[in-house]
Amino acid sequence: MDTRQLRAFLAVVETGGISSAAEQLGYAQSSVSDQLRTLERDLGVPVLNRTSVGTVPTEAGQRLLPYARRLLDLDGEMRRSVSGRRPLLRIGALQSLADEWLPELLTAFDHGAAGPDTADVTVTVSNRGRLMEELRAGHLDAVFTLDSGPGHDGPSAVVGHDRVVLVTAPSHPLASVHPLTLDDVRRAEFLVTEIGCIYRQCFDEFGRDVGPSLKIAMITGSLNALRRLAVNGRGAALLPRFSVQAELESGDLVILDLKEGPVPLTVEARWREDLGPAEAPLRALVELTQKFSPASWAMA
Repeated sequence: MDTRQLRAFLAVVETGGISSAAEQLGYAQSSVSDQLRTLERDLGVPVLNRTSVGTVPTEAGQRLLPYARRLLDLDGEMRRSVSGRRPLLRIGALQSLADEWLPELLTAFDHGAAGPDTADVTVTVSNRGRLMEELRAGHLDAVFTLDSGPGHDGPSAVVGHDRVVLVTAPSHPLASVHPLTLDDVRRAEFLVTEIGCIYRQCFDEFGRDVGPSLKIAMITGSLNALRRLAVNGRGAALLPRFSVQAELESGDLVILDLKEGPVPLTVEARWREDLGPAEAPLRALVELTQKFSPASWAMA
């Protein structure tokens, strides 16, 4: 057994087929099939089951999965250590955190602000559900997310607090209404993110609180686009304060005076156990987050 066979096995499990696995790995299909046959011959049991809807792991294959991932992680760690390179730390983050917070944090981390424990960092940006899937699958070592959401079996730490604010352009009709009532809000048109995004979840919860008839003017998968649409007066938006802090300071956006608002957000770091050489750099990075919190977190 060697790492090529394990990589072929994992690629098939992740993509659901030999042809797509071959494309992902850059191999010929016949090469992937040969690797899988060798792996099954070495283990003495079939690890994959070819079905009409794709290729799935057998019961033995399911047991093999965590070991295969661990062995490939160890192989990568060994090669980096022997060659004198720093550990690899694979982190994931929501788009808003990646845009507004991580660049300064990771630059400081890379320049030794967290002490001698450093690492080469890769960043994956996605929605919360996808990030947690990647963490559980072992494709990410740690994720930075908003809100608590479903439970996480591994270690975690709260690194900040923020709150969702209801914002519009200063020219928006609601911007001059003080105090703002729920009836006023029900007459507004909202800019929202796609289903599956934490900010869409906040909007849906807000809608349940104020009534089911909130009007959606536009749905976008881009937080930056939503922010620009709000600046241009296209509607109201519920966004984390740190993501619109610059627009609030410049006067491009204003916070609406609404007492009944969404609950505060918790900013969390969650990570896998047994990270090996990457564990010390990760803990140093988590500690460093307290020094590089957006200014708005202090206002939450």
